Amino acid sequence: MSAFALELRQLLVPWSFAILLPMPMLMAGGEHANSDIAVLYLALGGAWLATEAFHPARPLASLAHWRQRMAALLCYLTVNALVFSWFGSASGIESNIPLPLLATLGLAPSLGLVPWLTVRLRQPYAAIVLGAFAVALIKLAACVVARVVYGPDYIALGYASADWRTAKLMISLMWAGTMFASALACLACYRWYARP
Repeated sequence: MSAFALELRQLLVPWSFAILLPMPMLMAGGEHANSDIAVLYLALGGAWLATEAFHPARPLASLAHWRQRMAALLCYLTVNALVFSWFGSASGIESNIPLPLLATLGLAPSLGLVPWLTVRLRQPYAAIVLGAFAVALIKLAACVVARVVYGPDYIALGYASADWRTAKLMISLMWAGTMFASALACLACYRWYARP
């Protein structure tokens, strides 16, 4: 059995739970609030899967081993995003951002931020909490920018809401910041295993 297949097999049970986590919200119907909460559950399932992949009980020996584990994690998270998008569309979930893009953005921390925090902290659940805190800080920073740009009535005008049509600046900054933080963390994780 190849090393990649072994990584896939070891993540199979956690993945089966991670893929099911957002399903109740997807089956609930087509409100905007459901799409936001379903993406939150998708992200939490992906973060938990990432902590299982990089759990301290399963140490990595080399950069090649890290690549195989990341490839297995990416494979499962891609399936999660596709299933989420398909079920969301089939159940009539409404979202102003296309569901595949929303799923991809929601799972981004699971490929960078959460693995790096798990490796550095050696505490999987602390990595999930700290990763969520980092994303919350990014959103708070985006709200501060919206406040500066739109003035003191920015909340009443909807510039800090969850609606893409009125809060494009805040939502774009939040997702861009999350993607940037995840990319930096993935690079840091790569360098951690690339060191001699």
